[in-house]
Amino acid sequence: MGSGKAVYQPPPAASYRDVPDYAETASMSSAVLLEDVEAAFPDEELPPYQDEPVEAHLLPTASASTSNAAIQLGTYAPPDLPFQTHDHSCREYRTRFPLYSTDSESLYKAIKEQAFYPPNYQVQIYGSHTETRRNGNKETKARVDDFLIVIDITNLLGGLGKGTFEILPNNKRGYRGTRIPSLHPTVSSDADAEEGVDELKRWCDRYVADKSGWKSFTLKRKIINHDKKRLERLLRSAIAETNYRGHVSIDFPEQRTSLIVYSPGKINEWRITSWIRWVFYCAFLWIFAWPFLFIITARYETVKAVYRYADQPPGDDMRRRCIVMTEVEWFHRWQSAIKRAAIARMMCRDGVLDEHYRLGTERTDVRGELHGRQPEAPRTGNAFVDGAIGLLGQGLRLASDYNDARGWGADS
Repeated sequence: MGSGKAVYQPPPAASYRDVPDYAETASMSSAVLLEDVEAAFPDEELPPYQDEPVEAHLLPTASASTSNAAIQLGTYAPPDLPFQTHDHSCREYRTRFPLYSTDSESLYKAIKEQAFYPPNYQVQIYGSHTETRRNGNKETKARVDDFLIVIDITNLLGGLGKGTFEILPNNKRGYRGTRIPSLHPTVSSDADAEEGVDELKRWCDRYVADKSGWKSFTLKRKIINHDKKRLERLLRSAIAETNYRGHVSIDFPEQRTSLIVYSPGKINEWRITSWIRWVFYCAFLWIFAWPFLFIITARYETVKAVYRYADQPPGDDMRRRCIVMTEVEWFHRWQSAIKRAAIARMMCRDGVLDEHYRLGTERTDVRGELHGRQPEAPRTGNAFVDGAIGLLGQGLRLASDYNDARGWGADS
């Protein structure tokens, strides 16, 4: 609800942690096995987990030949605009730069440039369980966070410039510089559309020419044709394979879904100032302020940048073609890394799992397949020490088998 700082900053790098804190871990089955494997093969250590994404420079004319580059993790952040702020969730960005309300060419170029960048798109998998704690006759329940896995999937939208402009058609109601949705005014006729008239430029001209004291021009970014339900079922099955018994929620958060250009003026400055908004909320003044702002603001919401995950909605898998890869293909690429992160109690609060983590997991899986699930214990040459290590390894494997059967993360 509040506005952020004018300059968007990527989240700070989070340290890679493969093995969770033993004091907080209810089950260490797979984590112990992974530790055994890596201890036996120290020469191939995994790279540190980094939150800094790999840069991917995709041209707007990118085709199937550039799909390999699109697979690499990339965060496509558009250039910051002057006087830019954003809300707490980073979904809505705003600017009050005066030139955009007085020079239609500057507004047109800014909208075109911003629409070139897709919205940020992620997969978020959250696991938790409830613990009952007893202190004498008193019983309290507390929620325990088991894991929070976040993966950036913006690259699956095809990269920069893969979106298409959608202008509000003449036969559909919308905000056309009006206070309520309307069919009028229009900026082109059917004949103009056939001639390829740039309707975006005409709407920018109309916005600048509008003499209203308070007005706004909105660019919306939209993602379509992604089979979220199917991917959610696959992700739940992967978590279930770890014998997790807690509660799992899966979400697909989006950021930078809209850009609003406000005309200069004190009222528009106040309406996007964080502390003023909080004051109005806490004092319930929004009950009077919101209707007032709604009445006085001429709203232009006629432009969308649509990014397609596939050329058709889910349902017809035979004819449906995804821009980069299908939901099933992406799941198979990330399945092992997701399971590993869940077992390791990964908490991606300020970062995401990146391509380095996924590739590191693949290398670990290959080593495990080559040397079996029970790697030979290292030999020191001392019979007593070697025997103790062997007994310890057998004990850990017995504990692992027991925890695998019992599951982990259940309510207690």
